[in-house]
Amino acid sequence: MNPETYPYALGAIAVIWAVTYALRAFPFVALRGKEESPLVRLIATSMPLGVMVILVVFALRDTNFCSLASWVPAVGGILVTAVIHFKWANAMLSIVAGVATYWALGMLLA
Repeated sequence: MNPETYPYALGAIAVIWAVTYALRAFPFVALRGKEESPLVRLIATSMPLGVMVILVVFALRDTNFCSLASWVPAVGGILVTAVIHFKWANAMLSIVAGVATYWALGMLLA
């Protein structure tokens, strides 16, 4: 890196930091005092399901359902994650178990 570009790089890093900080702080500032709002309650109850749907779609997006070695680990990991989460409601346990299942099935079928 050329020393003449240091101010530009530092300025870019400062802008990136400021935008990231502002985006992370915005929800807390915007929703201050609105803990009892019906909108906040709706978001709090529906967002976890929405995030899980997005994660499942993302996990399955490159899955080749014609190849056993492709879809079995993905579907197995998702099923184990769902079963453990519904039974014990422990996000950490269900995620770790689902990833371990995905990994183990992937290794067995590779």
